[in-house]
Amino acid sequence: MVGVPIAAHLLGPPLMVRDGVVYAPPKGKKVWALLAYLALSERQPTRSQLIDLLFPDAEDPAGALRWNLSELRRLLGGPDTVGSGNAVLLRLPEGSVIDVDVLKAGTSLEAVELPGLGRELLEGVDVDASAGFTAWLLGERRRLQALGEAVLREGALRALASGNARKAVELATRMVASDALNEDAHVLLIRAFAGAGDRVAAERQLAASIDLFRRELGVEPGPALAEAAVIEPARASAPVGGGRPALLALIESGAAVVNAGAIEAGVQNLRDAVAGSREARETEVEAAAQLALGSALVHSTRGKDEEGAAALHRCIAAAEITGQRALAASAHRELGYVEVLRGDYLRAWTLLGTAEELADSDALELANIRAVTGAGLADVGAHAQAEIAFHEAIELAASVRQVKQEAWPQSVLGRTQLMRNELELAEASLERGRALSRNERWTAFLAYPEALLAEVWVRRGDIARASEAYEHAFALGSQVGDVCWEAYAVRGFGLLHAARGNLAAAIEAMELSLTTCARQRDTHLWVRAYVLDALCAVAVAARHPTAGRWVTDLASLTGRSGMRELSVRAYLHRRDLGDTSAIHAARVLSVGVENPHLDELIDPDGPALLDDLLGKVGRP
Repeated sequence: MVGVPIAAHLLGPPLMVRDGVVYAPPKGKKVWALLAYLALSERQPTRSQLIDLLFPDAEDPAGALRWNLSELRRLLGGPDTVGSGNAVLLRLPEGSVIDVDVLKAGTSLEAVELPGLGRELLEGVDVDASAGFTAWLLGERRRLQALGEAVLREGALRALASGNARKAVELATRMVASDALNEDAHVLLIRAFAGAGDRVAAERQLAASIDLFRRELGVEPGPALAEAAVIEPARASAPVGGGRPALLALIESGAAVVNAGAIEAGVQNLRDAVAGSREARETEVEAAAQLALGSALVHSTRGKDEEGAAALHRCIAAAEITGQRALAASAHRELGYVEVLRGDYLRAWTLLGTAEELADSDALELANIRAVTGAGLADVGAHAQAEIAFHEAIELAASVRQVKQEAWPQSVLGRTQLMRNELELAEASLERGRALSRNERWTAFLAYPEALLAEVWVRRGDIARASEAYEHAFALGSQVGDVCWEAYAVRGFGLLHAARGNLAAAIEAMELSLTTCARQRDTHLWVRAYVLDALCAVAVAARHPTAGRWVTDLASLTGRSGMRELSVRAYLHRRDLGDTSAIHAARVLSVGVENPHLDELIDPDGPALLDDLLGKVGRP
């Protein structure tokens, strides 16, 4: 291959370095736009697609593309660096690096060193292109900005786990500077000061953070902020007599108490096990205790994901020392789950990939990994890949007779089938998930398949049956204190109001569902987007004066997280509001979304989204 290794910097003002020398910039800004699209596109674009994106108004669109491709090859150092066929792809020399690739797929150690981390994609580059490219660029800028923050958070947590509090303070400070109103960033910075043993700095930052949120947002931050300032005692708070067996028993009893529903008592046992194993210098036991504590904080407590992630990173650090691959696999998987909840999917794929490598042939661990992977893939609209992951998870869980681990992917598979409007398949999957959950008396999860089943019945016009299911799902969600399950059900109440023709009441219910999502910091971000999408559908149909703002909120949330399917729906809402350019943006963003039903909605004769949600299309 002709050419020398290159380093392309697309974060911040774009820059090309070849053989250690900064190369002259191209003559046209669209060359940078072309490079960014080729580097970030999930599928190889064709020449006609690139023409539609970047040169729709050129006198000679094909000639404009040829000239820009020629300039790009010159910039990259040779004629073979960009393919010349109908499908256009980059073919960079071995050893070449593009910063966005490192950010997307590299380790946090590599990504935090990127000079453009935290800067905007193609900063200062504005091109006159199609509405579709404008929407794509805006979405990628939001997504990479969020990914940069996720990398800083992961790096700070990793530094804290390894005892490098100074590095953790540096990275957390950059997080706060990047997004000053992100409460999680403030929590992490305060925790970093506390981890360094600097009580004065932790208390000062706590006071400054509280003042900022009061002044800028008019709200009181959550309790996690103050809890982060607490410097852990040097000694265990519980006796460690009995040595290693007693510590292992403390871990087992803590996990059992958590599973029984006595969360605070169980978590305290696990904290004592962590402190006791540290004092006894039982690193192997500490790794197990940190995993149990982190998992309990992530799954069983509310608003504790940040603290749970810190414990999981400490588990990984301890497991790496002792060679406990199975524990490290579980910790990486749990961290991947946290990233899926946050909507930081690219970081999730990296963590889950590492988990799978460490899991070896452990069927149960692999089942859990595939289930979380499938959920994340479904969130971004990669439904065909998600379906494969779910079926693998179900088979693996069944092979070791772990019913709960079978019920979870079975139910989320039903969600994927519902999004694809495959109602018969969705009903069968969700009924199976509900039955498995009931058999296991898994009350804490049962509301999930039940609420989704109710939505299937709404689309089939069985309003009475749906109403009863939503009421039961809401009661279950309220009893276990899971705001995600509550939000699904309250969203369902809105659909029922809309099906009965009361759009005002539907909007009120959807707004309440959004408020429910916001009650806790660590709810599943996709659920918030799902609720907001339904609210937009109702508001657009009602011509509500706030409809436009809600649609903008949906586009921003989904673009920042990379939820491509729901991003498309945001532009379809804009179409229904009368924006004629929105349909082109929807088509561009739909590339790579594995949902034939979405193509039907994009069709010029496709239904309004509210009619689709209510199943009124094709139903007498």
